[in-house]
Amino acid sequence: MMRLFKIRIMRDFDRLEERVRCWMDNIYEFQETGVSFRPPVDFFETSQGLVLRMELAGVAKEDLSLTLCGQELVIQGRRRPLHPEGVTRFLCHEINHGLFERRFRIPGAVDPECLRAQYQDGILEVFLPRLAPLSRRIRVQEVPESE
Repeated sequence: MMRLFKIRIMRDFDRLEERVRCWMDNIYEFQETGVSFRPPVDFFETSQGLVLRMELAGVAKEDLSLTLCGQELVIQGRRRPLHPEGVTRFLCHEINHGLFERRFRIPGAVDPECLRAQYQDGILEVFLPRLAPLSRRIRVQEVPESE
């Protein structure tokens, strides 16, 4: 029972450590890269691979850049300001614009040749298919008995 308790605590600490690391990355990301905003993301796993969805309303497809570099997916882009003609002052101004950059560590091996990205209705969806595991039979050899 005590061992199970220790395992649960360690798992909880691992999750906490990952959250804190993510928060710290976010803080430094804004300072170091000059990004203006951080688009929200859902990143999840399916039986076929990994799926990343990013909310990018108002971002033109031409202003997006995706790069897979080793085990890291980098998504960069720009949302241009939407200032209608004739505005004398904003009563509420909550739509962020400017540059953004998000980086995601890819767990496991994916097939870079089959990566797909589509952009529709302000949602970017990236599919990273898993590489099929290589399997082979291993022959067991007999060890000669020593005399």
